[in-house]
Formats: sequence, structure tokens, C-alpha cells
Amino acid sequence: MNGKKKMVRLPSSSASARSEWFPELPAALHDAVNKYPLADTPDWATLAELSPQTVFRGIDVSSANSVFDGGSFIAPGTVHVTLQFDPDSPDAKSFDDIYPARVYFKIVTGGDSPEKSTVTIERVETDTTSFFE
Repeated sequence: MNGKKKMVRLPSSSASARSEWFPELPAALHDAVNKYPLADTPDWATLAELSPQTVFRGIDVSSANSVFDGGSFIAPGTVHVTLQFDPDSPDAKSFDDIYPARVYFKIVTGGDSPEKSTVTIERVETDTTSFFE
């Protein structure tokens, strides 16, 4: 095996994950991802090495395809960046690019009120191998 975890779709009978799931999860996950300061976290390192001045543009996430794996919720996502080369020269070049990502998150339950549950992003793992191929 290549060292990557096998991701398994969350079965509908998984009591531990289902007890945390709530109807507003897609919107809450989207909001949490939009507020996550990716460029200010250690998660940014793999993207920062792609160009002398990599600019973060956003993250798309698919809550419908989230899985529960080993105690963590994981959603597939796409990180959008602009790669800038020689930004201060007359020959400056830049282009937009996207990279697949895994968004690890936790659900903070609202007790008896699922509508008070929130989502917190734990980390974002971005796969930049396509840049080097």
C-alpha cells in the first residue's frame, strides 16, 4: 500500500458519526472552510513552495462526500491559488491553479439542540504532486 489511508463512505448505521451529524452540516462546513486562515497555518507550506509568491484564493469543499475515518471527519476539497513568478519584474508571470485537498474537521455538538452544532476545521492536506509531474 502507498501509505495513504483508505477512505470509506460513512455507513448509515455508524452510530458514533451519526450522533454528531446534523442537518445544517453542509452550510456549517462551508462557513468554517471560508473562515479557515489556510495561508496562516502550517498547512500552507506545501502550497507556498510552488512559487515565490503563492496567493490563496479559496477552498471548495464537498460535505456530501464526507467520511468518518478513525475518529475524524474528512471532506474532499479543492484549494484555489494563484502562482506568481518574478512578480516585481517586467517578465512577471502568474497563473491560477487548483489542487485536491482533504479537509479534516470536527463537529462540536450543540447538546440537545443540533441547530447549535458547529464545525471546526482541524487541518487541510493539499496534494501538490501534479505540479511536479
